[in-house]
Amino acid sequence: MAILDSLDQTTDTAISKSEEFVRNTEAYYELKLFQMLSSSLSLLIKATLIGALSLIALVLLAIALATSIGNVLDSDILGYVITASLFFVLGALVYAVRSKIENKIIKTLSTTIFK
Repeated sequence: MAILDSLDQTTDTAISKSEEFVRNTEAYYELKLFQMLSSSLSLLIKATLIGALSLIALVLLAIALATSIGNVLDSDILGYVITASLFFVLGALVYAVRSKIENKIIKTLSTTIFK
C-alpha cells in the first residue's frame, strides 16, 4: 500500500505543478499581450498625431511656397502649378522607393513586436 500511496502523492504533486505551470503561462501571455497592444496603440497614436501636425505644416508651407513663387513670377496660378508639380515629383519618388519604405516599416515593427 505504501507504493500506491507514494504513487498517488507523486501524481497529485505532478498535477498541482502542471496546473500551476498553466496558470503562470496564462498570466505571462496576458501580460505579453497587454504589453504588445499598449506598445502598438501608443505607436499608432504618436504616428497619427505627428502625421496630422506634419500635414498641417506641409499644407501651410505649400501655400506659402506657392504664393512666394507666384509673387516672383507675377502669376499666382503659375506659383500653385509649380508647387503642385513639386508634390507630383515627390510623390513619384516615394512611389519608386515604396518597397524599401515598406521593408523598413516591417523591420521596425517586427523588432518592436517580437522582442
